[in-house]
Amino acid sequence: MKKIVIESIMACVALMLVPLLTSCSEEDYLDAIPRNSTALVAIDAQKLIKDNNEESVKSLLRLGDIDDCGIDFSAKLYFFETVEGNIGMSAKVSSGHELTAWFDKMSHDGYCKAVSEYKDYRFTVIKDSWVVGFSDEALVALGPSLPSQQAEARQNIVKYLSQEAGDGIKDTPMFDKLDSIKAPIALVAQARALPDKFVAPFTIGAPKGADASQIMIAAEFNSGNDGCFIIRGETFSLNKEIDKELKSSKNVFRPIKGKYVANMPSSSMLGVFMNVDGSRFIKLLHSNKTFQALLAGMNTAIDMDNIIKSIDGDVAIILPDALSSKLGMQMCAQLGSKDFLDDVGYWKQSCPAGSKITDWGDNSYCYTGAGLTYYFGVSKDMQFYSGSTDVLAKSTLSMPGEPLPVNVQKLIKGQRMAMVLNISTLVGNDSLGNLVKPLLGGTKTILYIMK
Repeated sequence: MKKIVIESIMACVALMLVPLLTSCSEEDYLDAIPRNSTALVAIDAQKLIKDNNEESVKSLLRLGDIDDCGIDFSAKLYFFETVEGNIGMSAKVSSGHELTAWFDKMSHDGYCKAVSEYKDYRFTVIKDSWVVGFSDEALVALGPSLPSQQAEARQNIVKYLSQEAGDGIKDTPMFDKLDSIKAPIALVAQARALPDKFVAPFTIGAPKGADASQIMIAAEFNSGNDGCFIIRGETFSLNKEIDKELKSSKNVFRPIKGKYVANMPSSSMLGVFMNVDGSRFIKLLHSNKTFQALLAGMNTAIDMDNIIKSIDGDVAIILPDALSSKLGMQMCAQLGSKDFLDDVGYWKQSCPAGSKITDWGDNSYCYTGAGLTYYFGVSKDMQFYSGSTDVLAKSTLSMPGEPLPVNVQKLIKGQRMAMVLNISTLVGNDSLGNLVKPLLGGTKTILYIMK
C-alpha cells in the first residue's frame, strides 16, 4: 500500500513538472544570448505582421511564406551586442530540418553557404558576412565579420548555443526591463553600446564621472503615420544614486511650445527640440563629457556658456548633414536676455591666433578660424540664431520650402525633449543598412521622444 501511495505521489509530481520542463526547453534560445550583452533588442514579429508589415519580415528573411523557414515567429527575435562590439541575433527554431532545407535552398541562389556540421551544430554563412549556427531549438547569428574572423565567430556561437539555463540573459535586470516594454520593437542598452554623438542627448543629466556602462537607455518603437517611426524612451540606471540624478534632471526640460518645429528642413540629418531655462540647462551640459568637449572648443572663441545661460524658452539644434565639424550645426533659441552681446568686443580682442570675429549686421557676427566659419546673432524679438553660413544661420528663424511633416510637428509639441532623424541620411547600403531597411519599410523619419 505504501509503495502504491509513493508511486502515485511521484506520478503527480511528474505531471506537475511536465509544463515546467516544456517551458524551459521553449526558452533555450534565450539561454544562447550572452549574459553580459551591452545592448538587447526584442522584435515581436507577430505584432509587426499584424501591423501589415508581413512583407517587411519576408523581405528581411527572403521568405516566400512566413511559415516555411523553420523559425518560430510566435516567439520574439532578439538582437544583441556583445562586450566585444559584435552584433548577434537569437531566434527560436521550430524545425531544424526545415531550417536546414531553407538555408540549402538559399545557398543555390548565392545568398548563403550550404549547411555544414560542426561540434553537434549546423552552420552557414550569409552574404559572406554573418555566421549562423543552429540546433533544433535555437539559432544564433553573429556579424558582420571578415572571412578571417569567421572561425572565431563560429567558436563563440558554439559557446552561446551550449550555455545552460542561468548562463544567458534571462533573470537579469536588463532582460526584465526589456520584457516589461510592450511594443513591436523594444530596446534596452548601455549608453556605451551606442555612438557617442548619437547618445549624447540621452545622457544629459547623468552625474559627472558616471561610467557609460552604468547609464541605460530603454525605448519602445512603434510605427506612426505618414512614414514616421516613433521611439519613446527613457534614460535610467541600475545604480540608485545615478538613477536619482537622471530622474531629477528631467525637471530641467519643460514642455516644448513648438516655436521652431516648422523650421527644420525635412532634408536635414538631425534635429533636437526642447524648452529650457538656460541657467539650469548649462549645468547639465557641463556634466556631459560629449557636450563638455564641444563647449570647450567653442568657448575658445565665443562664450557659448553665456549664450546658453541666456536662453529661456524653445530651442532647436539642427544638423544639416554629417557631423563634419564642431560648429557645423544650426541653432535657434528664445532668449530671456541678450546681455552677452555686450561682451562681443572682448571676444574680438581675445580671439586665438589665426581667427577673428567680424560684424555681419545688426547684432550679428561671423567667426572664422581653424578652418571653421560660424555666423551668429540676435533678432529684434530676442531670438538667437546661428549656422555655418549666413544663409543657414538666417534660415533657422523661418520655415523652409519643405519642412518636417505636419504630423511630426504636432507630435513634438508638448514633449520635454524630441529628436528627429532623417532615415535617408542614416541608413546606408552596407550590410547593416540592408538589414534595417526592410524593418523600417517606407519610413522616412524617426522621431525620438523623451518620456
